[in-house]
Amino acid sequence: MNPTIRDVARQAGVSVTTASRVLSGSDHPVATEVRQRVLQAANKLNFVPNAFARGLSKREFRLIGLLVPDVRDPYFVEIARGIEDLSSQHGYLVVLCNTDRNPTKERRYVEELHAMRAGIILLGSAIDREDHLKDLARYPAPVVAIGRHELPSSSVLIDNVQGAIDATSHLIELGHRRIAFVSGPPNASTAIDRLEGFRKAMNQHGLPVDEKLVAEGDFTLESGAAAVDQLLKLPQPPSALFAANDQMAMGVLREAKRQGLRIPQDLAIVGFNGIPAAAQTDPPLTTIHLSMHRMGQLAAELVLRQLKENYSDRVSVLIKGNLLVRGSTLEQSQ
Repeated sequence: MNPTIRDVARQAGVSVTTASRVLSGSDHPVATEVRQRVLQAANKLNFVPNAFARGLSKREFRLIGLLVPDVRDPYFVEIARGIEDLSSQHGYLVVLCNTDRNPTKERRYVEELHAMRAGIILLGSAIDREDHLKDLARYPAPVVAIGRHELPSSSVLIDNVQGAIDATSHLIELGHRRIAFVSGPPNASTAIDRLEGFRKAMNQHGLPVDEKLVAEGDFTLESGAAAVDQLLKLPQPPSALFAANDQMAMGVLREAKRQGLRIPQDLAIVGFNGIPAAAQTDPPLTTIHLSMHRMGQLAAELVLRQLKENYSDRVSVLIKGNLLVRGSTLEQSQ
């Protein structure tokens, strides 16, 4: 059993209050000889202070709550690494909360983090209710959003519209005219913005959008596979496809190959995000590449600045993606 503050106090022959004052770094005056006895007792017992209990007594925590829709998604994993790397350097603990895109679950996490005075980073929030928005707007600690939200908070924004324009334009410039789009959840701002970019690119090139070629996914491999299975059954199937994230694009690629299609000769495919696994598909996936680790660091910088400096100004940082052309749109020999 780990030694407690009571064990240290007993070993040093002092009260628990005195031992706590010494070990917590309190400014309350304690005699030098008594302080030394407490420190020696703590060292002898290998006592490690409980940071959570110390925070509870001082109503001060060095915590950042990271709310993520799906911890299985490599996109969120890469961003979370960036957040954790920087936060840990500043002595902050990151608590990962998987929301499953469930507003009720997200709200419960927010209430629990509120009790601990933790900063919050929203990554792909499930916010869709006005009362929840109002609660977060009144949150006593900093809130930073990654992505587009209606919150009056600092944010790290992704230029989803321009990235989708670049992805779609790449396919058009290769000569494709029947281009399909696989979107994400209808209430996700990321999916909405990338669909807008797809439509804008088609319009800019004077091409109509065939609504039969617009399919809904949920950002998973399985939904990408299911979407392309339906699209390939159309009387006039697409010759190219842009998926709103790499996971769905990889599902598309896998299912298309299972059905005997050659990639990219029969179906060219583009994804979005640039997760590491996109480079390992056969053929490698063309994608809009984002620096996800840096995105996480930027979000951590914003929340830490507010936590440590009581800085309240709203700051927005825009991240642009780069088209990374690989074998899923151009044959390897080219």
